[in-house]
Amino acid sequence: MAYETYRVEITRDETSASGAASIEITVYLDRVPETDAPTRGRLTRASRGVWNSRLQFTGDFGTLSEALAAISAAYPDADRIRCYEYTVDDEYAREVAPLLRSGDKWRPAEKP
Repeated sequence: MAYETYRVEITRDETSASGAASIEITVYLDRVPETDAPTRGRLTRASRGVWNSRLQFTGDFGTLSEALAAISAAYPDADRIRCYEYTVDDEYAREVAPLLRSGDKWRPAEKP
């Protein structure tokens, strides 16, 4: 049986005056995420550590549809999600095609 965790991370863009949010989903395939700080099944405000983090909200989900539902509820105007895949065979997460909103659905875009 394969093990999957979909980690959502929402960060604040400190390089622009608007401070727009950037949304990323990393799917961990057959590996456990290195940190266990995110809540399971919902997005919550990220805890502040020693550093002033750009990370605003985070959460781990069992399926992609649960992750997308949480993002849509928290950020209904979001139109792009950067996506990564992190398998047991990878040293680092690999970027894959982003998801773009098309109406009420999310669809993969061209590969990066």
